Amino acid sequence: MRRLADWRAWSATLAGRQARAWSAFLDTLARRRPAWMVSLAFAEANLSEGLRAACASTAMLLVGNFLHQPDFSYAAIGAFWTCLADAAGSNRMRFASMTAFALLSTLCGGLTAWASGHGFAAATAAVLVFSTLGALGRIWGAAASQVAILAATACVVMVDRPVHGGAAEWRFLALYFAGCAFATFLSFTVWRIHPFGPGRAALRAAYQRLADMARDCARLVEDKEADATHWAAHAAAFRGRARIAVETARVALGKIPPARTDRRRSYNDLLIAFANSEQIFAYLIAASDACERGGSAPDAPLPSPRRAARALNAIAATLQRIGGVVTDESWASSAESPQLHERLRTLGRRLDAAIGERTSLEFCTEPAEVEAASEPLQHWRAAAASVLRRARETLRANASGESIAVRHAARVGVATTLAFLIVRALSVPFGYWATMATLLILQPSIATSWPRSVERAAGSVAGALVAAGLGLVVHTPLGISLFVFPLVCATMALRTVSYALFVFFMTPTFVLVADFASQTGPAPAFAAIRLGNNVLGCVIAIAATFLLWPSRESAGFDDKLARAIDANLAYLAAALAKARTNDAELERLRRAAGLASNNAEETLTRLRLERLNASATEALGSTALALLRRIAGTATRARLSTDAPAPNERLVAWVRASAHALDERLRAHAGAAAARTFPAIRLTRLEADAVNQVSVLSTLLDQAGRAAPGASSDPLAHPVLPPRNR
Repeated sequence: MRRLADWRAWSATLAGRQARAWSAFLDTLARRRPAWMVSLAFAEANLSEGLRAACASTAMLLVGNFLHQPDFSYAAIGAFWTCLADAAGSNRMRFASMTAFALLSTLCGGLTAWASGHGFAAATAAVLVFSTLGALGRIWGAAASQVAILAATACVVMVDRPVHGGAAEWRFLALYFAGCAFATFLSFTVWRIHPFGPGRAALRAAYQRLADMARDCARLVEDKEADATHWAAHAAAFRGRARIAVETARVALGKIPPARTDRRRSYNDLLIAFANSEQIFAYLIAASDACERGGSAPDAPLPSPRRAARALNAIAATLQRIGGVVTDESWASSAESPQLHERLRTLGRRLDAAIGERTSLEFCTEPAEVEAASEPLQHWRAAAASVLRRARETLRANASGESIAVRHAARVGVATTLAFLIVRALSVPFGYWATMATLLILQPSIATSWPRSVERAAGSVAGALVAAGLGLVVHTPLGISLFVFPLVCATMALRTVSYALFVFFMTPTFVLVADFASQTGPAPAFAAIRLGNNVLGCVIAIAATFLLWPSRESAGFDDKLARAIDANLAYLAAALAKARTNDAELERLRRAAGLASNNAEETLTRLRLERLNASATEALGSTALALLRRIAGTATRARLSTDAPAPNERLVAWVRASAHALDERLRAHAGAAAARTFPAIRLTRLEADAVNQVSVLSTLLDQAGRAAPGASSDPLAHPVLPPRNR
């Protein structure tokens, strides 16, 4: 037992070192990546998942090579897809998702192969039925959708492997199921995932996003040409992504099973680190707002822009370091944790001196409260009965032609079947690649299908070139097996980073596996066929998105904008009256304001993608959301300021009255009164900023209601009221 305990301690230490080395590599990659790659979430890469899938798939190919059995390529594909079907969460949820995929894909794939052996009409019906059911799985949540769509993918692949009834013809299906079972066995024995692993990874990504936010703020401080538009883009992109990363970490920590969280100091350490990420996020919002205000105000410029940029870059490096060591189980109790926090405090004081602000950067000593998503552990029979009951109720609620999920499932079924008919009519080799591309690209709305198809096409082109190059140097099954390992590893590790990167590495992977299975023809030919089929699938998916029962973004942007305005002005009023508001309530209001702004911005982005242009309404929305980001920054500065005067009750009342007036106007209520102006007399700089921003927002919406907003000047660059210091 002692040797076993020593081995576990050694393996945990080795895993921590590997995680830190991987994080350091990603940090270096993030620093050296070109500017156009800023949207790629390198910190979200998962090396452990990549290695697990690579070991499972490559082992199947090596066994097939040893036994001289090309059909083991199906086992490799089954192992890869089973790893993709692995749902995050408890071990019970993960096991349920992987075994459900193995059974469903084997059963439905076998039925599709049998139908294909009984004629073209039966094969078409099988593709239509299983692709429709696979898309319908979306109504039961993300985990069920992932399992269902992957099972449908197995069906459209196995339709090209017809079975006419002979027992020998079913051998490939048995090997496929063996690959699925092997990947499941590997995931719960040799390659187990720590229960805290997803939470640590999400928390590390949150700190990486905060570091990106600080680093981009430093870039704008040093850029003398940066104007209000650049700062608005910074707030929308970097602040929005940081908020999403923090919320993802909140959800991931809440999904940790209760049996693992009780009496575990390491879990409390993670909750403290999460609470600190919220504090740091608030501080960076206040600092970026002060930097923007000083950089665009000729009457009160930043005292020392270079020192501010150096401090921000140093803060980014420290946050990168914290994100790298947060995966260590004992990092919070080690000597490095207080050192890093003290360094952040020191850098914060330097930044405050450089930008002329006095704010407080404090760290938490108590764990944060997260919403526990896990229910009390039940017996597996009771849990299965509960899941089936909820699934039946959900299906009954969506059993209508008006349901978006039902229309999406019908669209996917018709489009995938159309792709199958086209490749069969044209006798396209490896036609399942086209049907698979159509199945995986189609999303419920135009806004999500369009960028996904572009990313898949770009990834396929680049991946096909790599596959063609590999075909010139790899000619043996053993060489194919060895090259598949790094490709599968990169495919799985980077699937959450970028869909284009996922397709880029998956393309040569499937080309090499197809080469292993056929044992004929050079890989460059397979690469060209793969590219052509992917392009065909993209074209069919895009056409189906626009022509078959298109689901566009609902005309609810005004409502979401109204919610964002209400949430941000409520936060501003509470921050200005912080003497009468506790810090927990202020944090709740700040989070609500950030989430409301993010929701409105996501809706606006989808509207732009659907219309493929920028209308006057969308220009109004962009300007209003930029103003709301400024208002949130001003509110955070008021909240964290250490030398704020006594609350201005008249100003607080005016902000709340303005919020009510703007809400009435946006909701088109009859007789809605315009917001009153506030006298800019004896206001501090921060209070004057608040008055300016609320007044500009009111003027903007008033102009939008009376005339075309495109004809007015940019309200971001022309404040209504000049700031006056007391």
